[in-house]
Amino acid sequence: MKKAMHQHLKLFIIGLLSTSLILFSGCNTTPKKQDAGIPGDKELAPKENLVPALSGYPIPTSYDITKLIYQSGSPYIVSLSNGPEKAGEYITQRDKVLNLGVYAADLCYATTYMMKQSTMNYLEASKTLIDDLGISTTFNVTYAERIEANLDDRDSLIQVVNESFDDTWNYLVENQQDVLARLVVCGSWIEGIYITTNVAAKAVDNTAFLEALARQKNSLNELVDLLEPVKDVEEVADLYKGLSEIKEYYVEVGDIMTDEQLKIVAEKVAALRNSIV
Repeated sequence: MKKAMHQHLKLFIIGLLSTSLILFSGCNTTPKKQDAGIPGDKELAPKENLVPALSGYPIPTSYDITKLIYQSGSPYIVSLSNGPEKAGEYITQRDKVLNLGVYAADLCYATTYMMKQSTMNYLEASKTLIDDLGISTTFNVTYAERIEANLDDRDSLIQVVNESFDDTWNYLVENQQDVLARLVVCGSWIEGIYITTNVAAKAVDNTAFLEALARQKNSLNELVDLLEPVKDVEEVADLYKGLSEIKEYYVEVGDIMTDEQLKIVAEKVAALRNSIV
């Protein structure tokens, strides 16, 4: 992806991909082999070409969208998030990395509401997947401790979360885990939209949510573009197809999503989400 496109995305609503990399805490330092079927970057592009193409975390975090949910007065709905106890149930590398992204959004949701126990539960779930995947960065060696030390300070907590985004993205890219990096982003975007559409469907006045969801057209376009180079990889194909279909439907969405459009997008996103969790 072009650098200009990444910069455009970073300025776009910091929305829907919450904690995508906050998750990368306390992991071990020995990279594990990828499962068969997920190619390393050598099969996709030479590293010298890959790193410049993917430099800079490509999709913003979810804090703004979860902050919108919080400020609307909507209650925290535990059942919307993926159960943290399921972290140890995922077997394939694809499932692990996708749900690492899902837990990223769930963690941001819990963090925004200052749900301390839920925050720690999702931090532990994320650590389980991180350890299994063998992802490690210098920044995240002390990440869990930083989270625990700031549980009573929302602003500081969010700051710690945001600082981990670029660090983890760069780790994945520089260690030639291109497909994994893209899958993490997919999981987070899908979970962020899933939570938002469900809250919007239950809100008495969902105008702000409908406007925020309409603005996700840009981030969805960028996400589909991010998957384009690896769309034929088996582990990516179904996600690319599903997100492309949602992108096509989004063409009809204007500055504000209608209730009927909300219903259809919610159904399409829920189907994708169910295939992941």
